[in-house]
Parts: sequence; C-alpha cells; structure tokens
Amino acid sequence: MEYLELKIKVDRSHLENTEYLLTDAGFISMMIDDPDDIRDIAAHPDIYRYDYINEALTKDLDRSPVITLFFTDDEEGRAELTRAKQLLESGMPGISMESSSAGDDSEWLYKWQEHFKPTRVGSRIVVKPSWEEYEPAEGELVIEMDPGMAFGSGLHETTSMCIKALEEYLGKGKAGGQKDSDNAIRVLDVGTGTGILAIAAALLGADEALGIDIDTDAVRVAEENIEHNGLADRITVQYGDLTEGVSYEADIITANLMADLVIRLSPAAAEHLAPGGLYITSGILDIKEAVVSEAIQSAGFRIEQVIHDGEWCAVAARRE
Repeated sequence: MEYLELKIKVDRSHLENTEYLLTDAGFISMMIDDPDDIRDIAAHPDIYRYDYINEALTKDLDRSPVITLFFTDDEEGRAELTRAKQLLESGMPGISMESSSAGDDSEWLYKWQEHFKPTRVGSRIVVKPSWEEYEPAEGELVIEMDPGMAFGSGLHETTSMCIKALEEYLGKGKAGGQKDSDNAIRVLDVGTGTGILAIAAALLGADEALGIDIDTDAVRVAEENIEHNGLADRITVQYGDLTEGVSYEADIITANLMADLVIRLSPAAAEHLAPGGLYITSGILDIKEAVVSEAIQSAGFRIEQVIHDGEWCAVAARRE
C-alpha cells in the first residue's frame, strides 16, 4: 500500500502543544524527532544504561523538532492529510509543513532484506537468513536465523567475537572444568537474546546448553530459533536472571551484555562454573576493558585472552 507523510517542523516551545492538538484530533500515526531526547540520553548514560551512542545521532542537536504524520495514499488518507494541515494552520503558530509520498510499505518491510546475506562469522560458523540459499563448504556449520526483536544476528562485532572464542575453545577441547564421567560439556548463555551463542556452542560440540534472558520476547525468539535449527533436544531456554534462582553448573558461560552488566554478573558466574570452567564475555567497549578485566579477576578468574574488534573487546577467563 502506498503512503503519504506530512513533516511538521515545530518550534521547541510549541512541541508539546502541537502533539496534544494532533492526538486530541485523532492523529495518532506519528513519529517525533526531538533532538532534546538524544541530548538527554547522551548526557545521562548512567540513567539510560547505554555504553555506546552512535556519534552521528548527536550531531546537529540545535535543529528544530519534527513531527511526521502518516496517511494512506487513497481518498480517505488524502482527506485526513488536508484536515491535519487545516488544523495546524488555524491552531498552531511557529510551524512549517511539507507533504510527500512515503513510498510503498512493502519497501519498508522487505528492502532491508537485501542487506542481510549469508555471512561467515568465525572460521566455521556461517549465519544465513531463511530466504537465502547457501551451500556450506566442507567443515562449515550453518545457523539459519532471521533478524527478530531480540539482539544478536551474529553480524555485530560483540557476537562474532564470542563465536570465535567458542570455536577456539570448543574446537581444541579447551572448555575446561571438571567433567562428569561422560565428559559432557555444558554451556550457560546469559542474556541469550536470539539464542545464537547457545546454538553455535551446540553446533561446535557442546552436549547441552541453557539460555536465560530477562526479556520474555527474547525467550520466545530464542526458542523459535533453536527449534528451527533442530537443536531443541540439546538447548533449553528459560526466563530469569543468573543471579536469582538459576541452578546450573556449566563448563562454559557466555555473556554478551554490556560492561556494567558483565561486572555485576561476574561473581555469580564464578558460582555457576565448574572448577577450571571458561567465562566468555563481550559487549565491552575498549575504553572499559581495564575496569571490566579487574572485576572479572576480582571474582576469581584468570584472564586467558582479550579479543579486539574495532572499538569492542571480548574477554575469555578461566575460573581459578
């Protein structure tokens, strides 16, 4: 379906009143671009709990806020667009408006798929979307995964570093830990997201894995991905926090989170690892490498290696 959009540049002092006027008149299909929101987030990382904000978002913060309304490109939608213009012209000072075609919604829904192709993440793991055909080379292990609501398609540096570490330690039999008589390797994936790290671990030779997440949507998405990749018999997912009510002793713990969460998690990770077990963490900006490494060591770990990729790093540590 074709859509129209009406962009309304608003003086900052009139933004709230303009938004109220539009919603009160029934115009609820809107997007608000207010530079003050970005400014506030950038100024308070401790409140919003962001380690990283794209610098491009913080440029040109002196611009005026913009409200965008969307309408179907048919008789009814065009009439509503005209009504919105008349409402604003008669009732709100200090604004400027521009209407244009927003294109076809099929473009919005599917255009991004052109940029999601089968991608080799480590030396053996390849991540592919369901709509792409791919014939794996000898030794390659394929994870089929579509982007979803949860973070972690495998293409981000923080995820790929964890997968590379899993390839190294599982591939060389260096998982560590005091094994049961059957030498089973157990993996605990904290903040599992899409489940990609648990899936990668299972494909690389882990005998079982448990993924946990405090986001119910992530739990659902991970379960769907695990089922789709045929690993439901070896991987389970549950809602929860590692520090509260999770009883599972693992040989490897993966935690692709953020620096502050890795610091908070590390003492609990030591309690859930078998002696000599491996702790793989990522989501750490290089400027926080030192403080995170100190916290990991203070929790009873010996750091074996730090992997860098751009401005991010991952830490592989062994429980003493």
